[in-house]
Amino acid sequence: MAPTSTSTPEAKSVSKSDFIRAQPATLSAAQVVEKAKAQGIPLRPGLVYEVRRTDKAKKAAAPKPASPAAKKRAPKSSSSAVKAGGPKKAPTTSKAAFVRAHANLSPKEIVAKARAENIKLDVGYVYNVRSSSKGAKKKVLAQAARRGTEPKGAAPKPAAVSSRAETLLKAVAAEVGLGRAIELLQTERAKIGAAIGA
Repeated sequence: MAPTSTSTPEAKSVSKSDFIRAQPATLSAAQVVEKAKAQGIPLRPGLVYEVRRTDKAKKAAAPKPASPAAKKRAPKSSSSAVKAGGPKKAPTTSKAAFVRAHANLSPKEIVAKARAENIKLDVGYVYNVRSSSKGAKKKVLAQAARRGTEPKGAAPKPAAVSSRAETLLKAVAAEVGLGRAIELLQTERAKIGAAIGA
């Protein structure tokens, strides 16, 4: 009589490695061997350890897919940007430059205009910028006075104009003579008097 085989047709169709992988990781190698033996699959504990170690290494090397939570967050942020009218553009000028560029407006008007252009300002900041600008202008004038020169764009002072006129008059008198210079002055005075009806 031929010996009966304990293996089943189903057991022959499954490889040893696949059988090991199909078993819960909570089972020990000995328990997997016993279970395989019951289904007619001869196994050694060493093979169980080897298959599990190889599978573990493959899983560690494989790139991790993005978590569902991360996938949900990404479209949410983009949709919120669309609802808000797209990403806000950063202001191209500094706050102080913005205040200086609108010197003709009142502080409240500047704050309102800045808010419309997505620049956060308050009235106190406008006053601070303007006071610092005045302080800088005074500093430039003081430095120019120490050097004995006038800053660029500064209007000539009356005393300086008078001093220049006197210097010019003295130069004319020295050139043409004092008597001739007085005659010229009197002639010019008469012309001006006639023009204004004096």
